[in-house]
Amino acid sequence: MEVRGWITTLFPCYRIYRGAGKMEQANGRTFSIATFGCKLNQYESECLRHNLERRNWLYRRFEEGADFYIINSCTVTGKSDSRCRNAARKARRISPNATVIITGCYAEVQPDELRAMDVVDLVVDNKAKESIPVIMSRMIGEAESADHTESPGIESFHDHARAFIKIQEGCNASCTYCIIPTARGNSRSVPVAQVLDQVKVLADNNYNEIVLTGTHIGHYGNDLPDRTRLADLIERIMHETKGVRLRLSSIELNTITPRLIELITHTDLLASHLHIPLQSGDDDVLSAMRRPYTSRFFAETVVEIASTINGVAIGTDIIVGFPGESDECFDNTYRLLSKLPLTYFHVFRYSRRPGTPAASIRDQVHPELKKRRSKKLISLGKHKRYGFMKSQIGKKEIALVQGPHHRFSRFSTVLTGNYCEVQVKCSTSLSGRLLPVKISHYSRGRLYGSIEGTDGPGNCRTRESHI
Repeated sequence: MEVRGWITTLFPCYRIYRGAGKMEQANGRTFSIATFGCKLNQYESECLRHNLERRNWLYRRFEEGADFYIINSCTVTGKSDSRCRNAARKARRISPNATVIITGCYAEVQPDELRAMDVVDLVVDNKAKESIPVIMSRMIGEAESADHTESPGIESFHDHARAFIKIQEGCNASCTYCIIPTARGNSRSVPVAQVLDQVKVLADNNYNEIVLTGTHIGHYGNDLPDRTRLADLIERIMHETKGVRLRLSSIELNTITPRLIELITHTDLLASHLHIPLQSGDDDVLSAMRRPYTSRFFAETVVEIASTINGVAIGTDIIVGFPGESDECFDNTYRLLSKLPLTYFHVFRYSRRPGTPAASIRDQVHPELKKRRSKKLISLGKHKRYGFMKSQIGKKEIALVQGPHHRFSRFSTVLTGNYCEVQVKCSTSLSGRLLPVKISHYSRGRLYGSIEGTDGPGNCRTRESHI
């Protein structure tokens, strides 16, 4: 049952559900946010934090206890769902009288499942997510109208040396295993001016690396009146903001254009790192997944990118155990991955998502077989990753200083443009800067090096304490 009363009066077009929790009158102004899933979710959580702090709410870490818990959920796999449910239970254990709100893709797709949990007070769909600060303010008795102007972006990114920003959300594809188009809707691009404003604010606050993220960023601009493309957007950002390195989040193979490759090749201000989902190296499985390419086309494109962009890091996603994946199908995937110049893999076991075409396929793969295949690919991925890391010894790269490796470490971690973490000794005052780093050696799964100077590309500004 949807919530009645003031919530539906304020938000008549949104799906906001009362959970099985008590949802008593709240008094405190502290909140915590747990975020699961993609970089897009992380950005949206930062927007919630920013807008709540503008209203003088106090942010607390999850374990510290809070009056309100916001769980920004993911539903890519069954494991993602489980982690979100466990977070809700943990929040209730830490703060028994807290109000627990679940939003995000899990809340969008399976609201009834979450609403039945006795630890959940409110379930808010993705479209209403940005209105959570208004809802929370009303819940503590503050009079506030639904048309309160929310800040469209963020000024900082909590606990991160680099920032993520949303340039697009939604997906028009119809992959048979994926529930995200249902959760996020059709592709919508953030207008160029709004993206530029957000980048400039973060650049002014000394964020020197910004990740452009979305559900399907390669389709950026398809819905805009002037049909601005992703490469156009990148060039505008680089022209109007100096000294900020951009990095792309996951991008689909068929949206990588020659112009985009040219931009990566000719500037240090666009990271030489591409994450291109493959999902399977077998053509029959790719067809059943409705992926818009063949294994041969994927291989040819990856080889061409690797030969064109010196030192580029290319990562990929793989799903093992898709319905109908035989031993031969899996072997085709393993052989393809073995021979391609890939840097790392993200390996996922297929998870049946209710409402997707693949969920109804009868030829499901046994969980133990998925586990064995997953372990085999993870092992191959580690071999690829360590091999790429060792190939970087002796090279100089522009790297972002992210801060101490851990609280008591003598080393700080820096992130190169081609997605290698390197351990260096440097002052914490350099955190947030882009600096030249010479990679000296590899030991026990880590790269080590030294800072060569203090002049990175463009204006290498020192950031204070956002690590």
